[in-house]
Amino acid sequence: MDDWYAPRDATGSSPSSSHAEHGFEMNARRRRRLADFGFLALLCVCALLAWAGFEYHFSRVLEDVRTAHEQVLQRDTRHLNTHIGHLLRNVDLNLISLGRAIDADAPSPEWTSRLESVIQHIPYLRSLSVVAADGTVIASTTPENRGTVLRLDSYHPPDRARGDILQIGPPHAGRDLADARPADDSLTPTPDLGFVPIARSFRPGNAPPVALLATLDLDYLERILDDFRTTHGDRISLFRLDGIRLLDTATADTALQQLEQALALRWQAGETAGMQTLDGEQGHLLVSYQLNERLPFAVVISSALDEALAGAYAESRSSALIFLPLSLLGLGCTLAAYLYFRRAGQHERSLRHRAEARRHLLESALNASATAVVITGTDARIEWANPAFTTLTGYGLSEAVGRMPKELVRSGQQSREFYESMWRTILSGAVWRGELVNRRKDGSLYDEALTITPVRDEQGTLTHFIAIKEDITATRAARKDLQAAYARLQTVVDHFPGAVIMEDMQGQITLLNDKVFDLMNMPRPPGNLAGASIKSLTLAAGKLSLDPTTFAQRLDMLRERAQTVYGEELAHRDGRWIERDFIPIRSTGSTDALLGFLRVYRDVSARKQQEKALWLLATTDPLTGVRNRRAFLDKVDAELVRVRRYRNNAALMMLDLDYFKRVNDLHGHAAGDAMLCHVVTLAHSLLRASDLIGRLGGEEFAILLPATGLAGALELAERLRSTLENTPLVYQNRDIGATTSIGVSLMQADDSNAEMILARADSALYAAKHNGRNRVEQA
Repeated sequence: MDDWYAPRDATGSSPSSSHAEHGFEMNARRRRRLADFGFLALLCVCALLAWAGFEYHFSRVLEDVRTAHEQVLQRDTRHLNTHIGHLLRNVDLNLISLGRAIDADAPSPEWTSRLESVIQHIPYLRSLSVVAADGTVIASTTPENRGTVLRLDSYHPPDRARGDILQIGPPHAGRDLADARPADDSLTPTPDLGFVPIARSFRPGNAPPVALLATLDLDYLERILDDFRTTHGDRISLFRLDGIRLLDTATADTALQQLEQALALRWQAGETAGMQTLDGEQGHLLVSYQLNERLPFAVVISSALDEALAGAYAESRSSALIFLPLSLLGLGCTLAAYLYFRRAGQHERSLRHRAEARRHLLESALNASATAVVITGTDARIEWANPAFTTLTGYGLSEAVGRMPKELVRSGQQSREFYESMWRTILSGAVWRGELVNRRKDGSLYDEALTITPVRDEQGTLTHFIAIKEDITATRAARKDLQAAYARLQTVVDHFPGAVIMEDMQGQITLLNDKVFDLMNMPRPPGNLAGASIKSLTLAAGKLSLDPTTFAQRLDMLRERAQTVYGEELAHRDGRWIERDFIPIRSTGSTDALLGFLRVYRDVSARKQQEKALWLLATTDPLTGVRNRRAFLDKVDAELVRVRRYRNNAALMMLDLDYFKRVNDLHGHAAGDAMLCHVVTLAHSLLRASDLIGRLGGEEFAILLPATGLAGALELAERLRSTLENTPLVYQNRDIGATTSIGVSLMQADDSNAEMILARADSALYAAKHNGRNRVEQA
């Protein structure tokens, strides 16, 4: 009641209520602020805990990497010690075997032969030598070493008097004993070209003692040591037990040299293996060493600890680079989620407004569409339709909503089974598409393309149907006109006097007639071939061709170039000749687009036979079957062109039967014709395949002899004259003899035509007639 009478502010609310609302808002802000601070504090604590965990993990990784590196270093030291021990032991055994076989009285060549037979199997030795007590090399596998006088104290350790163990001397520079010089300065690296001497002393019988000296290749040993280096900073060294360095892979700094000197004292005191950390000039070093159990040497491997741990440090930096952004990303995502949930209500309201605006936009788009859209429930009653539905059917929205489409537009021209099939499809959840005839409000019929799409909710339950309706009355009429035009075109093609094939740009048949299969002697496949690939027909046509490969390549070229060809003649295997037209089909108008290709085939075998008969009639003498005068002179002109171009030889021979008129008078013209054929037969038996005979008229013949000189032409003419003289014609059981006169002329490059050559040969022929006939004369 107090609030009812309280004064109101300008908004109509009382001051007390405004106070309460303001206080509530202040409390809400305070709570949000406290929640924000608490959440930020929680994020900071989580970040500190994550960083501490990362630091602990990194320290454990460093410790594990160092332990693993120490184990690898100790293992490599043992393996290298064993490997070098086996190598030196092999040398020692070979020296012992040689020492037992030494004969003091044997000549030096025999010793050298034995040494060479041994060193062939030991690739890491430079040489094997026998050294006398005074230091003279009396036998060696290296000829230069023989006769060299050595200072034995530089090749043996201080305990060389002990002959029961292998003696290892200090390293020497040089290729072999002949040019060796001591390299015992431990402050410098071992020489690149040098060796380590290994010796055993023997006393052969009662003779003075001798030493077997092997020179171990430092380069070979260094390659072995390099194989055991795990990091770039590793240094591997071999030492004698007295501290003399035999080989190393790098120069040692001062701290490492001092440690190596101290190690010699430890070895002499009985220490055999160990591991030690050292602060070197370049950083921390991890030094592993081990003595060989059987031979007087030790292996020392020093490894740069910082380099070994570099991978762990790099991994930690990489992990930090990944961990820090991920941590920040996680904190940021958590903060973003927190802010997101604070504003969830506002965002949800915004989404509702946007959804409403989007629904309004989609509805506006459907209302503006020229295609009719109808939405029905599962009971087929219309719930919504756009204005295009009114334009299509004549029914307004108020008339259509709540009613079924069949009550409005069904024409009765579709069967009951048609609608049952449609309902089975859409009730199964599939989209149905089809064409039907419907009726408008004014009673007029129209063709409609209908698409019905089922709509389901999130649970998959069918809730609505969306129908898309399109008036295709004009489209159906155009389709019927196109089908009629195609039928008329097919009728024309079927009655065309030839095979017709039309294909599109994809190589599919669009039109053909049955004469295609008659032409290719193959049965027509069943069904409509429109839309089928043309490859099978092309392959079948190619098999009939004389060269199927060329046939296919020619078609591919014509397609590629879109080239028009008329009257192209194709020879078939069965002797037929087929004429082909290839015509590209282009669209009319400005585009001039290529639509496909038209092929027309015609059987022209009869025409080709007629052309061949006419050609033979025009070029052949009907009595003898040889070339007539015109055809023969054409060949002579062609040969004259070759003579001019290539400077070849060629000859022309003219012959005329002597007293031929007597044959006709005494035996009849039939006998005369037989005699002419007899002359051609004899000539063909003597001529080459490249030679050509022609009848110039009456009993006069000419023979063209390509690539023939004067001597060859005269010889052939004489043989032809003699053969005819000695081979009479047997006609009606009578022998009819004949002789011939022959004129021979060479073709010359400056001859203007065949008539000029023929005239010279004719002059030679006249000379043969004048000089008594039955003879050969040259022009």
